[in-house]
Amino acid sequence: MNRSLGFALATAAALAPCAALAGDFVDTRLVFIAGDDDFAHDAGTTIPSSPTTDIGSRVGYDQFYDQLDGSETGRESRTALVLHKAVDGYFPGLKTAAAIVLELNHTRLMAGDPRALQDDGSYIRATQTFEAGTLDVLLMPFRSDRLRLGYLWDITWGGDGTFPGTAPVPGLKVSWDAPLYGTYVGMKTTRLPYNTDEEDARKGQLEAFFGFFGGARIGNEADGLRGDIGLGSFQKGTNPNGSVRGEPVTSWGASARVAYIDGLPFTPNNDLRIYTADPTVPFTEWDATTDTRAFRVAVEATRVSQLLEDPDSVGGTKDEPGLAGAGYGLAQLGFWRLGLTGVYRDLAFMHFNGPGTVHRYQAAPEDLEQNAELTGVLSVQYRIADWHLTPGLELGAQQPASASNLVPQAGIHAPSVLTGRRTVVYRRADMFDDTGLTYPSIIPDGKDIVPTFGGRVSAQLALARGFGVTAAFTVLQDANRAELVQDELQVNSLRTFTDALSFGASLMARAEF
Repeated sequence: MNRSLGFALATAAALAPCAALAGDFVDTRLVFIAGDDDFAHDAGTTIPSSPTTDIGSRVGYDQFYDQLDGSETGRESRTALVLHKAVDGYFPGLKTAAAIVLELNHTRLMAGDPRALQDDGSYIRATQTFEAGTLDVLLMPFRSDRLRLGYLWDITWGGDGTFPGTAPVPGLKVSWDAPLYGTYVGMKTTRLPYNTDEEDARKGQLEAFFGFFGGARIGNEADGLRGDIGLGSFQKGTNPNGSVRGEPVTSWGASARVAYIDGLPFTPNNDLRIYTADPTVPFTEWDATTDTRAFRVAVEATRVSQLLEDPDSVGGTKDEPGLAGAGYGLAQLGFWRLGLTGVYRDLAFMHFNGPGTVHRYQAAPEDLEQNAELTGVLSVQYRIADWHLTPGLELGAQQPASASNLVPQAGIHAPSVLTGRRTVVYRRADMFDDTGLTYPSIIPDGKDIVPTFGGRVSAQLALARGFGVTAAFTVLQDANRAELVQDELQVNSLRTFTDALSFGASLMARAEF
C-alpha cells in the first residue's frame, strides 16, 4: 500500500518505449479518518488535547514509535505537484533531467500551516555513464533538505533545519557510483542575519553561510556486507547572545553505518530521494511466497558538535557534542514480516537544529543532569494474499529524554525546604518534522521519569491498487504526564501526575493515485 512522497510528470517521449496513461503521473494521497486517540480523557485534560470522537486527523494518532524511518505517518492528505523533463544528452552516455517539485499538504492547509505549499526538492540533474561507473551532478536551486547525512530518518542531520532561519537553502551534490563503491561531495548555502557588537558594514544584514559534506560507500548496493560513512561541517551564522555576540556558530559531525543485506535491500528513504516515484515502475503490493527468506540489518552511529555560548563562563564559548545511534533490521519469512528498531538520541543531538538545549545558541550548563532518549519498536505483519489483508502488531517502549537541576520552591506558603529537584521531559513538538523543536513537560518536583509503553493492533484491507481501509486500536501507558492543581489552601499551584493509561481507535480509508 505504501507509495513514495513525490512523483515524476514527464512527456511520453521521455518515457519511451512505452507510452503512459495520464493517471500514471499523479501522486496524491487522500485520507479519510474517524475515531478517537484517547477515549479515557476529555479535551483539555491532556497534552496534546483530545477532543471526543470525530472525523479528521489529530496529533494524538501519532505514537512515539511511529515511522522512525520517515517524515510522514501515512495519515496526511497531500498532493505532489511536479513538472518533469528528461532528455538524452548530445554526448554518449549523458542524460539530463529537471523537475519543479511542489508539495501541497491538505492536512496542513486545513490547519492554517504556512508550510501547506512548499518546494519539495526542485532540481536540475546531469548523469554521465561510463564503463566503470556513473557520475551524477545534482543541483537544487531552492530547497536541499533531501541532501542529508545519516541513514535512518530519525537520526539524519544536515538538512535545511541545520541552518537556524527561514531563508531558502539551495545545494548541490556530485557523486560517483560503481558496483562495489561510491563517493560523493556536496555543499549548501543560506543567508542569515549577521550579528556583531563591532562596527561592521554587515551588522544586521543578511550574510551568506555555507555547509560542506561528503561521504563514501564500500560494498555491494543490493546484497552482502556494506559500509557507509559521511562527514559534514555547517556554518550556523553568528551568535546573537549578548556576551558572545558575533562569535561564529560552527557545527560539524560524522555518521557511519555497517549493514548486511540478504535478498532484502535497503531502498532509498522516501525523504532522501530527489524524486521518489517513477511512473515507468508499476505499483506493486507486498510480494511474497511461502519460500521467501530474506533479511537486512544495520547499525549506525552519529556524533555532532557545535560551538555555542558557555553558560558557565561569561564571554566564553564551548563545544557541545551530541550523540545518536540506531540498530535496525527487517526479515521476511514467507508471508511474515518482522521488524526491530532501537534508537538512541541525547538532548544535544535532539536540539542540534535549535541550536541549544535549554537556551538558543547556548550550551547546556555543567550542573544540568541530562538523560538521553531511548526508543525500541517491534513490528509484526502477516500478509493474507488471497484476501488482500495484512494484520499487524506494533509494540514500543521509550525512556524519554529529560533534564534535571535544583530550583527554588517558593510561594506564599513556601515549604520548609526551599530547594528541590525539577525534571523536564522533552518530546518533539512535531514528531515528523525535523525542525529541532521540542515541547518541554515538567513533572512533579523530586520525581523521576519512567519508561513509556505503547502498542497498536491494526488490519489493512486492500480494495484495489492504491485503495485500502485500515482499522487500528492503540494503547499508551505514559506515566510522565502531569498537570497543575491548586493545593489545599488554594494558594499555590502544584504539579501532580495524571492518569497514565489511554486507549484510542481509528478507521481510515486511504486512496493513493
